[in-house]
Amino acid sequence: MNNELIMSILTALLVLVGIAQIKMLFSQKHQNQLALLQDYRNRWWNLKKQWATVVYVGRREGDYYQVADQSLLKALDKVKGEYYLSAPTVWALESVRDVSNIFSDICIRILQGHLDIKDVYPIFGSELLRQGRPLRILLDVYYPKDHDPMEGRAHGGIRKELQDWLIYHDGIRRRCLILIDLLWAEGVRLGDICPSDIKNAAKAKIYTAKKINDRLSIETRKVNNSMCLIRIPKLKSHLKHSQYRKGFWENGIDEVELSELEKKWEDMLLRDYR
Repeated sequence: MNNELIMSILTALLVLVGIAQIKMLFSQKHQNQLALLQDYRNRWWNLKKQWATVVYVGRREGDYYQVADQSLLKALDKVKGEYYLSAPTVWALESVRDVSNIFSDICIRILQGHLDIKDVYPIFGSELLRQGRPLRILLDVYYPKDHDPMEGRAHGGIRKELQDWLIYHDGIRRRCLILIDLLWAEGVRLGDICPSDIKNAAKAKIYTAKKINDRLSIETRKVNNSMCLIRIPKLKSHLKHSQYRKGFWENGIDEVELSELEKKWEDMLLRDYR
């Protein structure tokens, strides 16, 4: 066996060892992702009460659509009655802190490339997206707020406390908004959101898309300390799933197809009521 043949065999063995090591690294990364996702899933499950509290405060007083059951709603109504302007509302502040922190943590993992939005989405599903408006009211200081003259001083005061806390913790607030934008786009892509809500949001994003994209780009650079030339375009491309498509080669919503889907959806609802 000459030297050239020996060298060829050794080279082939090194290549095989290298391939095996790469496969092991990918497998280890996948296992780490699964463990991380399970940890977040457990944490989110343990925050059901806090999540219900955040929705309760974000919605109008007495709103029918809630996450909390009747017993928890009664308990929240009772502690709300003990509201004092001179003292912080600890139960509400603890809830928004715990919920927003897990949103922020997950967002950072996505922006850093440790988790993918398609893997994170099943943790929350469409339940979180159905509460999009009360969340936006709390998180987005520029979100239009309808004043309810019938709303009590306590409910409005507690909501203002939560908004002030989020404004003070602006990084957490921004990352929560980014995560909701990414989850909404995934919900649209999967068809988990009703066509009328998709349409209303897509119309709004005609005017807000630039702000949403800029917020995503800036935050991605901050958490990575680099330009992230690959990750930023990928995440922006994902956000396009919830926006009207500008070109046939892009992700996005076809306005004509959405109108047809909305009509079918309305017809099915009418048929159910007949």
